[in-house]
Amino acid sequence: MRFFNYIKSLLERYLVRGAHFQILAVAALIGLVSVVGGSLLRLGGDATESWGEAVWWAFLRLSDPGYLGDDVGILRRLISTIVTVLGYVLFMGSLVAIMSQWLNATIRRLEAGHTPLVRKDHVLVLGWVARTSIVIRDLLVSQGRARRFLARRGARKLHVVLLAEEVSAELQNELATRTGDVWDPAAVTLRSGTPLRGDHLERVDFLRAAAIVLPAREFGPAGARSADTHTIKTLLSLSNHPIVDDPRDLPLVVAEILDSRKTDVAQSAYAGPIEVLPSDAIVSRLIMQAIQHPGLSSVYEELLVQAGGSELYVREVPELDGQPFEALAPRFARAVCIGVVRGAEEAARTHLNPPAGFEVESGDKLIFIAGSYEDAAPSPGAPTPLERRRVEKRQPKPKATVRVLLLGWSHKIPALISELRTYETSYDVTVASAVSTDQRAAMLRHVADVPNLSIKHIQADYSVPSELERLEPSTFDHVVMMGADWLGSGEESDARTLEGYLLLSRHLEKTSAEPEVVVELLDATNVGLLGERPAAVLVSPVVLSHMVAQVALRRELNVVFRELFTSGGPELIFCVASELGLEGTVTFAEIQAAAHLRGETAIGLRLGGRRGSIRLNPPRDEPVRLEADDEVIVLSTYD
Repeated sequence: MRFFNYIKSLLERYLVRGAHFQILAVAALIGLVSVVGGSLLRLGGDATESWGEAVWWAFLRLSDPGYLGDDVGILRRLISTIVTVLGYVLFMGSLVAIMSQWLNATIRRLEAGHTPLVRKDHVLVLGWVARTSIVIRDLLVSQGRARRFLARRGARKLHVVLLAEEVSAELQNELATRTGDVWDPAAVTLRSGTPLRGDHLERVDFLRAAAIVLPAREFGPAGARSADTHTIKTLLSLSNHPIVDDPRDLPLVVAEILDSRKTDVAQSAYAGPIEVLPSDAIVSRLIMQAIQHPGLSSVYEELLVQAGGSELYVREVPELDGQPFEALAPRFARAVCIGVVRGAEEAARTHLNPPAGFEVESGDKLIFIAGSYEDAAPSPGAPTPLERRRVEKRQPKPKATVRVLLLGWSHKIPALISELRTYETSYDVTVASAVSTDQRAAMLRHVADVPNLSIKHIQADYSVPSELERLEPSTFDHVVMMGADWLGSGEESDARTLEGYLLLSRHLEKTSAEPEVVVELLDATNVGLLGERPAAVLVSPVVLSHMVAQVALRRELNVVFRELFTSGGPELIFCVASELGLEGTVTFAEIQAAAHLRGETAIGLRLGGRRGSIRLNPPRDEPVRLEADDEVIVLSTYD
């Protein structure tokens, strides 16, 4: 028995070595059956053939059952029948099974994405996280920017490569579903691996990529700290890869960091060109703007999310070198010029809403709000420059203490509290969440003892009606519902946020108070569930993913985003039309002239008051009837 077991173990070890060895084993069996069949024919007294011809006779019956009808005689037919039946099993069944198994294994191996990629000038996305599909969709949608991006590198077609921990047909189907009608399997390649391993980075030809996108893992066991650690380790892995001879050969990396305090660490971890987008600072800035200027979230949504409206573009216009900023607005009939990017790459600086006398220099790139890149082309001729005075910058209106209720907890709240500190307005902030007050207080230690800010922590579950009512949300000026990143996924977080919002709406309906409500969602598919309720909605993953994708294609946009979405400097505000001396029927060209006179840049209109419709970059000659509650959206600079 031990001998047979030993033989079986040897056979098993041989067969599991692969299809080649299995085919050799079957070939040996076929040869053995042919020899035995031919030998039996000769031993049975049939001497019509030599021994070699008898073996060949057996092999032909083994491989092709059609020879069975040619045999004559009982012995010959009996041996032929047995050999033919064995042929069905060995020659046909075994070989087909082995080839099918080998083919299936090969397909699974190819689907797993282990084959090294040979490409050039592709956009590499490292990691499959909740927002990866949004980044890839934005890259595929941005065909205009992609063409210009590739033209600068001498390439012709955009190709996106995704490195995920485990690639499968299910992952590809999910990506195709999430990207929708822009999905192009020829433009996207998936590879398995982790960016922390050098051989896996070589698998995606990272050194020859045009840009590398590194989205953050927002949901994880240790939250933002774990995600940023992974990002920084990935940057170190890229920089210190053995095949990198010169850091100048490294491609541009666009990395998202969840904790803005680690921005400098992330930048120092990568030896090549890098742009870092701190998501907590960006989101907190957007929320703060929604608090300061209710309704402004709609403006940012159109500028930052591709939906067929106006977007930010950066374009060189050499023929305008030496021109004052006052002369630019009349030259663009379908775009609003809001500033200038001066310098290149790391040295780039943004001048938004520049003062009177500012002139465009050689090499400057103009910043536009436009419907397309082509709309940002200057019109022929030399229109009369708008008058732009050296006037005192707009000062924020003093306000009494503003009461803000924050419902929920996420890693973005410390950045939001820090943002509140930068304003002269006094804020009384109450933070209510199921997360322990000690944990929250520990994360807010760096914002303690601020004169214009008081913070109160309450441990409460706002999804419970009695606990929400105990918070008395109707007594606050603003209620901000934060997406909880301590839950398992964006879907779970949004389910909790939507439940809380329904309870909040029912509670406010019972009172006469109307606090401004800002809702952060983490999944764009849930926006429609809010219906027509009057709340400012911010889908932070969509906004951040769009910014990451656009910076990867046009690096200069990051300095524009940084200027718009950091405290201080120019910002967008609503200005009552009467403040600009406007009333009755006017054109947007006249509105631009009035804003320029005050040292501001008009970019659009809000018609119908605080709940009215937003119109960015309207036609210059279209007459607009301004009512008392209509407002102009301007880019202004506070002292």
